[in-house]
Amino acid sequence: MSNQQNKILNRYALVGAGFFISGLVGVDIIGELLCIRFPLLFYLILGAVGMVIGNKAQVWLLNRVRLKKLLQIFALMGCLAGFTGVGVLSFYGANWETKCSFRYCGRALGMGLLKSPFPVGPPSCRMIHLCANEYSMNATERAQLKQLITETGCPPP
Repeated sequence: MSNQQNKILNRYALVGAGFFISGLVGVDIIGELLCIRFPLLFYLILGAVGMVIGNKAQVWLLNRVRLKKLLQIFALMGCLAGFTGVGVLSFYGANWETKCSFRYCGRALGMGLLKSPFPVGPPSCRMIHLCANEYSMNATERAQLKQLITETGCPPP
């Protein structure tokens, strides 16, 4: 394995990426109350930053045994909390009954770098009508909405 691959695939880099992404998952869960969600691009950027910091931490912690153990425990607990949060966000269906329901429309119309990576559940006619009336769509999203109307058999909004 080359040195570059070793820097990407080592434990410190992966735990660093997991820790930073876990922090964003936590903010995403709290953001549910504030009507915000972070796009996939933010998760990818923070993962890359975490990998760089993890690689730097590996060198910095080389002769610091006690600090290394403490940071390992802290980072692994953060990663575990993040994985739990990802599970909650992935399996918790979107609540289409709130004042912020329109923010789920982007995810309902397809994946993208500028959309949240978490699923919103199966489409309903109410959801389709909400998205058609309250969500600002580009041409591609309008075409996806028309296709979704056809697939679900809902009346056009």
